[in-house]
Amino acid sequence: MSINGIGTGGYPAWRDMGKAQRNGSGAGFAGRMADADAAGSSSIGNSMSAAGQTSVLDAYRASAASGVRNVKPAYETYESENYRIVPDNEAGCFDIYNKQGERIGAFDYSDIKVRQDSQTGKQFLISEHGTMSYDAMVLDGELKDALQDVMGVETLETEELSGFTLKTHSGTGIQYLVRDGEEGRGGKVLLQSEADRERYEALAETYFNKYPNLIHDKNAAYIWADLEIKGLAQHTKDGIVSMGFNGMSYNDNADYKNNWSVLFSENTYKAVFDWLQNNRGNAPEMQKFATWQASPVFRQIGELGSNEGD
Repeated sequence: MSINGIGTGGYPAWRDMGKAQRNGSGAGFAGRMADADAAGSSSIGNSMSAAGQTSVLDAYRASAASGVRNVKPAYETYESENYRIVPDNEAGCFDIYNKQGERIGAFDYSDIKVRQDSQTGKQFLISEHGTMSYDAMVLDGELKDALQDVMGVETLETEELSGFTLKTHSGTGIQYLVRDGEEGRGGKVLLQSEADRERYEALAETYFNKYPNLIHDKNAAYIWADLEIKGLAQHTKDGIVSMGFNGMSYNDNADYKNNWSVLFSENTYKAVFDWLQNNRGNAPEMQKFATWQASPVFRQIGELGSNEGD
């Protein structure tokens, strides 16, 4: 299990896609450098043609400048007490591992900067892989120093956290970071202490022990715990309610005939999410679809549906 959420054994899809893109031009960090180099070389050639001639010294300076632009960053593996930073200089990103050897994130070189939350003062390292695919972790002093050392800089660039919101799961108190506008699509769970890890483990154990017909291994239990913390799942007395930006469903542990699913708009998801956050005590009744017809959330869904139809 990863410190910052579900651990992954291999590289995510974005990583392989990123490598392929970076081998071309115009995409990713290395691609942008290559484009800049190509543009620079073209400018030099055009200038020489326009002038008709150039001095040996000018040609040398132009060649040297072009060579500098063509050099890719060449960082080396770095280890501190609790972190190991492994660069992929070809792909232009760092893989970061904890002291247990678990890979806790992959970050483009261009994403190595401090994002500071103005309300809590917490600092984050956030990747920008694309929609629904990003890594995020709380940036502590040790990791900040390690990144500065491996990159050979005195300080990391710092900016205010924007485009992401820090939220707290009411059931466990565990925080998670979600990209604004993607509340129904995912997020990144942040395990920041041993107490967080213990609560995370306990929630996963609940799923694993309570639903043997639905969950057959611990990895699946960790995934469900991760989803619940991010507001995308809820365990009930007899089954699991899962939800997302375009609908929700229920899977019964004992009788699949009790399963149901509903499709709705993303606006409706927000109403459902807010209702669930304020009515966790009603979780056992959520599994019964008939109960929802008389519930506040069902009325909200109906009202939203009517408004969308106008």
